[in-house]
Amino acid sequence: MVEPETLAAALITAGALAGAGRLVWRRRDGRAMLLAGMMLVSGALLYLTLFPPHMPIGGETLVVLTAEAPAKVDLAPNERLVALPEAPDDPRAERVPDLATALRRHTQVNRIRIVGRGLTQRDRDFDAGLPAAFTPMPRPRGLVRLGPPVDTPAGSVFTVAGETNGLAGGTAELLDPAGRRVDRRVIGADGSFTMGGTTRAPGLATFTLRLRGADNKTLPDTPIPLRTIAQPPLRALLIGSPSPEVKYLRRWAEDSQLALQSRLEAGGGVNLGSDPVRLDSANLRNADVVIIDDTALAALGGGSRNALARAITEGLGVVIRMTAPATGSTRNSWRALGLSVEGGSEVLAVSLPPLATDSDMLASQRGLGSEDVPALINTADDPAPDLGRWDVQAGAAFVPAVVDADGGIVSGWQQRQQGRVALWTAANSYALVLNGQADRYYQWWSDTVSAVSRPDRTFRPRVSDLPRAGERMTICGIGPSARVTAPDGAKTALVIDPLAGAEGCAAYWPGGEGVHTITQDGQTGTQSFDMAVAARSAFAGVVAAQIGEATDRWAASQRTPSTRLPTDRRGAAWPYLAAWLLLAGIMWWSERRWLKPKPPGT
Repeated sequence: MVEPETLAAALITAGALAGAGRLVWRRRDGRAMLLAGMMLVSGALLYLTLFPPHMPIGGETLVVLTAEAPAKVDLAPNERLVALPEAPDDPRAERVPDLATALRRHTQVNRIRIVGRGLTQRDRDFDAGLPAAFTPMPRPRGLVRLGPPVDTPAGSVFTVAGETNGLAGGTAELLDPAGRRVDRRVIGADGSFTMGGTTRAPGLATFTLRLRGADNKTLPDTPIPLRTIAQPPLRALLIGSPSPEVKYLRRWAEDSQLALQSRLEAGGGVNLGSDPVRLDSANLRNADVVIIDDTALAALGGGSRNALARAITEGLGVVIRMTAPATGSTRNSWRALGLSVEGGSEVLAVSLPPLATDSDMLASQRGLGSEDVPALINTADDPAPDLGRWDVQAGAAFVPAVVDADGGIVSGWQQRQQGRVALWTAANSYALVLNGQADRYYQWWSDTVSAVSRPDRTFRPRVSDLPRAGERMTICGIGPSARVTAPDGAKTALVIDPLAGAEGCAAYWPGGEGVHTITQDGQTGTQSFDMAVAARSAFAGVVAAQIGEATDRWAASQRTPSTRLPTDRRGAAWPYLAAWLLLAGIMWWSERRWLKPKPPGT
């Protein structure tokens, strides 16, 4: 469909050109050329009378005060001041509950200027439809970013990462709930640090992050919530041949309380394992993970190999343990299970990081000693054993599970539909146990098996990182019967957001700090999940930095033509109408005067 403006422009242009051309054709003199030009200008003025050009609109700028806004904000004549609930008092500002309310009250506003720390999540959830300006405040000194530890199985290592501002060259310490130092790191020039520890009994615990600047002055402590989960025993199948590696692998499985069945073929039909394990569909359906060496995998019959490949697609985890250099046929058998790697024929040295930076941290990580393993065995100063690993090259789909100090792959895995296949490249990792580093050996195998085994069906909702009292948080992975019990016993039913789809997400505002318990009714009875909520004053620097960065991104996304209020409109038509009428009058007079026919006989 042709736009009215386009159609009018075409008709007026055609008429003006036709009239001017006819005039010039009849009278080829200077006066005719002048009248033709005036006729074209008249056509342009007629078009501008019908469709005046767009002119920018004025409008007000909404100045929004947020947390930590200065006490005195300079305002221009066309600026209106409002204050959000978290903003400091300003007698000139109009108090509003949120930004959306302010925009509804003042429809003449066509720009936004944000002053202070920035907008909270409450005000960043919608598109204002107006250009927004925001200058982030300097980040506060101290902790500005924190990656809390994820839910960790008992006996595994957890990691805490973060970033500081103004503390380069200082130290970061992690203290356990008893106040003992678990780890200590020097803060890098970029302000970042990474450290961790070992979990103990299942449950919720609060560790402490203590930061010191380069001047050795201590900043306020930061609570670090850690959830240690109790998993049902993994059902594992161990297939291979007797070897020192298998001996200590079975000991790890026993100490880790795995439900292990093993088939260790010594030749001549002799099985030194615990049970006559068959790799068929029924056994594999009841297993969580299969640990098999490359020789045993190559010797499998077609039926067992097909059953294993099918079970992987249905969620089974498999760990292939290398015992010899990889060949082309070996890699093909791995590829049939969903693992694609190259190389594996050369052995490289494994670079081991220190067990701990000092004896106190090593004792905290290991816990109390026993008669079998005294606390003084293998101190932090003892040399590391010599280990080797098969050098494999993997693609982007290969995810490392255990790496050495130089980033070399000790183990890693690849996804195949619902299941995962891992490769263990360490050639003689049992030497760790012989050199008193059984805890490191156990951790390597725990990380590898945990990465590929079937996910358990324990009720474990996903909650927001670092929840604080009085702040909105999101809880996902719940059902319609889910509810939360606060530390004071108050119960809150969770209403699932219908737009969340299958995620099953709901919003929750914890009223106070402490342990809040999420419960829901399941097929096996009532299921529960505990989460730690910190005080509202906790993580102040982290929250301030996040708000500033998020507001800066939000403001940048608003720099588009307004969809709420037009930024321009058509100007007045009367000046063009007056000019057109004046020019038309001049043209009429000129035509009567200049183009009047001469009398006969002159």
